[in-house]
Amino acid sequence: MKKYFGPVFLIASVIIAMILIRNKPTAEIKEVEKNIPFVKTMILKSQKVKARISSQGFIRPKSELNILSELNARVEWISSKMEPGSSFNEGDTLIKLDKRDYELALITAEANVLNANVNLEREKAESDIASKEWKRVGGGSGTDLALRKPQLAQAKATLEAAKAELERTKRNLDRAVFVAPFKGRVRSKNTDMNSIVFPGTMLGSIYATQYFEVQLPITDQDVKFTGLNFNGLEIPDNKQLDVAFTIGDNILNGKVIRAEAEVDPRTRMLSVVASISEKNNDNKNLILVGQYIQATIFGMEMNNIFLLPRNNVRNESVWVVNSQMELMNRAVDIIRFEGEFALIGEGIEEGDRLLKSRLSSLINGQKVTYTLK
Repeated sequence: MKKYFGPVFLIASVIIAMILIRNKPTAEIKEVEKNIPFVKTMILKSQKVKARISSQGFIRPKSELNILSELNARVEWISSKMEPGSSFNEGDTLIKLDKRDYELALITAEANVLNANVNLEREKAESDIASKEWKRVGGGSGTDLALRKPQLAQAKATLEAAKAELERTKRNLDRAVFVAPFKGRVRSKNTDMNSIVFPGTMLGSIYATQYFEVQLPITDQDVKFTGLNFNGLEIPDNKQLDVAFTIGDNILNGKVIRAEAEVDPRTRMLSVVASISEKNNDNKNLILVGQYIQATIFGMEMNNIFLLPRNNVRNESVWVVNSQMELMNRAVDIIRFEGEFALIGEGIEEGDRLLKSRLSSLINGQKVTYTLK
């Protein structure tokens, strides 16, 4: 049996091998599926935008007034509203000077006017009498002196001088009391009760609070986007630019009223002057002179502009997904950068969507898919 085991094993192995070869599985040919990445996109639509120009400055009063004495007198009374930083209303009395000497001068001036008036009436009567007398006894035309014409002219001049002196004394009497010409605040007080003042003595400084101004420097690259002529002239109301001022979490509204015609020697930049009005802002208590304030100026209007996130624009180009769902790198015309955004003019085609996803490789013409939103 042992001598037949080898041949039998060999024949069995061959038969098994033939069976396995005959029943082997056939390979199914399948087409390899392409890996099409899913990406996030953003719809790109052109729009009308206004250039936003960032600047900053310090609030200053639009109207400021130094109170100067026009009289030689003693300070009789000072209002409690004349303390530095205090507020007052239009028509409030702030300072009074001793006016007794000027009241006496007014009485004298009124008496002088009355005397001059009486003297003029007397001269008119005497001149009339002289004229009639000359016509009765004399012949021809009489001399001016005989007709008392110089005396009449002198009486008229004396009356006018007396009236002028009366007007001057009335004005001096009014100057003894300083009444606030506007609603405002006190910057400084430079005198005290019972002080002796003279014409030209500084009594204090006040400013109006209805309107404030801010000088806003404009960088060279932003000047053309204001659309203004920097000629130093007041800008008409219909061409004034809107300004949004930021104070903490609050926004104040203003207008650019003037574009200055000088380059600031410190910053080497041109500037515009913006006005802030109390009546146009609810948060009027936030407006403090000397306060630092951030501003956004809404400049010239531009049409057909694409507003893109700044970090999606690189080397003056952007990656988009076109209408055939293919990645494309578009060279674009960058109008300007504003904070986190880029303003794009030309380069975007109809149907393009901005690529928002980050891919390991970017190839022009690569197929992608996205959700239509």
